[in-house]
Formats: sequence, C-alpha cells, structure tokens
Amino acid sequence: MSERDTDFPAAAAEDSAFGDSSRSTAEFRAFASSGGEAESPWSMRAPGRKVLMLAGIVVAVAIVLVIIAVAVLNA
Repeated sequence: MSERDTDFPAAAAEDSAFGDSSRSTAEFRAFASSGGEAESPWSMRAPGRKVLMLAGIVVAVAIVLVIIAVAVLNA
C-alpha cells in the first residue's frame, strides 16, 4: 500500500499515538495524578427537587407521546 492509498499523510502516520504508547501513558498518569479539580465529575449530586422535576418532565413527555401515538393509530 503506497502513501497515496491511505487517507493520512506519512508524517501523521509516523506521529500517531499508536506508535508510542509509553508516552501517552505517561501523559495520562501525569494528568491523573495532578489532581487539578477538587472533586471528580461523577461525585456531583443534584438536589432532590431537580431530580423530581426532571422525572416529572420525562413522564409528561411520555404521556404526550402515547396520546399522539394512539391518535395516529386510530386515524
């Protein structure tokens, strides 16, 4: 396969992250150990009122969709 057969130029193929996984691993470990943020994103908590409001919206949308589906199927 020649350089013309690929979608990437030769320089991009040589510099790809797949060629030097130790470098990307070291960069990831440095990032993970830096502790830049006080708390991780998955530890965020939503107030109960917001959760109930979102659940209510989801239920209301589902009811509207069921009404539309019944109306379309009966037409």
